[in-house]
Amino acid sequence: MLTLARRRAASGGGTANERKMTVTLKASTGATILVRREEDMFAALPAGATGEAQVCLGIDLFEVVAELAGLDLDEEEQAEEATRLANDARQRLSSSPMQQRSR
Repeated sequence: MLTLARRRAASGGGTANERKMTVTLKASTGATILVRREEDMFAALPAGATGEAQVCLGIDLFEVVAELAGLDLDEEEQAEEATRLANDARQRLSSSPMQQRSR
C-alpha cells in the first residue's frame, strides 16, 4: 500500500513553501517505511524513527526496504514484495510534480 504525503523541507533546506515528497510504504509485516528522493538518491526510514535515514541509489532501494520492513530476501515471495514496494516508491517519486519541476 502506498500513500503520497507532502512534508515541509527540513530547516535550512529551502523556503517555507518548498516541499519534499514522501512515499509511505506499508509492508505485509506491518512495518511502515517513509521514502523520499534527494536528487539521484533515495532516503528511507521507519515511520516514527528519530535516527538518520538510510540513503541509497534507486537500484538498491529494494534492499533497504527489505531490511527496514523485516522482509527476507532469500524468500521469493518476500523478495518480490520488497522489489514491488521499491519500484512503486521510485515510480511515484519520479513522477511527482516536485521532481518534474526540478528537471
